[in-house]
Amino acid sequence: MAQFIAFEVVGNTNGFENGEQLLNAGQITGIQQSSASVIEVFFNGGTPGDKASITLSISPTSSSAPSMSSNLGAKAFNYALTANPGGIKAKVFLGEDDNGAQMYVHNVAFA
Repeated sequence: MAQFIAFEVVGNTNGFENGEQLLNAGQITGIQQSSASVIEVFFNGGTPGDKASITLSISPTSSSAPSMSSNLGAKAFNYALTANPGGIKAKVFLGEDDNGAQMYVHNVAFA
């Protein structure tokens, strides 16, 4: 049975991208935060470089980069990936950035 981590995309100008997105936990080989607003999730698919780029925002309606000095976003995704919810889906809960602003996922792009 496949297990997934789930997160909500909000505020994207393309309404079809908003809503719950799922990542297959069994296909994830690593999670890396490359900037305050970008988390990269790497998969063990057939093509090198298979990944999802996830853009964080502190606004639920637009793109506004969070302020952080560590990998708070990646930590939230890693926590969901290693959670043992007893089901088939674990939810990513993003916290606040270094300035106390709530973080949201604004965009996800698969490459």
